[in-house]
Amino acid sequence: MTAVGREMGEGDRRGGDAAVGRSGGSALLLTEHASIMGRVAMALVGDAARAERVLEQVAREAGAGAPPAGVAALAWLLGLVRVASATQLSRLPLRTRPGAHDAAPTTERLGAGEALPARAALAGLKPTEREAVVLCLVGGLEATDVASACGVDLGTAKTRIARGVEQLLQHEAAGDGEGGAR
Repeated sequence: MTAVGREMGEGDRRGGDAAVGRSGGSALLLTEHASIMGRVAMALVGDAARAERVLEQVAREAGAGAPPAGVAALAWLLGLVRVASATQLSRLPLRTRPGAHDAAPTTERLGAGEALPARAALAGLKPTEREAVVLCLVGGLEATDVASACGVDLGTAKTRIARGVEQLLQHEAAGDGEGGAR
């Protein structure tokens, strides 16, 4: 989260009074929602250093734009966090299947989702469902805002949230450390 403050500070120093306009508004939005953005980034990428890079990217992008008309500011910012998190995760090397060095890699990324049992349960969800659940449960967004943040329609957002929560509950009920069903 220090990245958000650092990016805002740099923008304010570079722009002087001119930064009070669009980037000043973005700076206020970033400051207001920094803790939520940090929690969502951490839940999505699972590592403090990667979450920091996500927040740095979001601060740059938020400083260059504004929420589209009709989209809540938090939903817009968490949409940026979602995309930046996916970018960070896409840079991780893929794991190979156990016992087969020449086998095709799995879709699981090295270093993603290993810290806590809850993170392991989240890692067991489809990426689209994981994003929707994190935006809803961690980010505190309503289904309509999740739909905006993910760029999908409301029905799809509700379905992703419901399926993701159902699988998390099944994982908890089973009490296994396997990460749940896909």
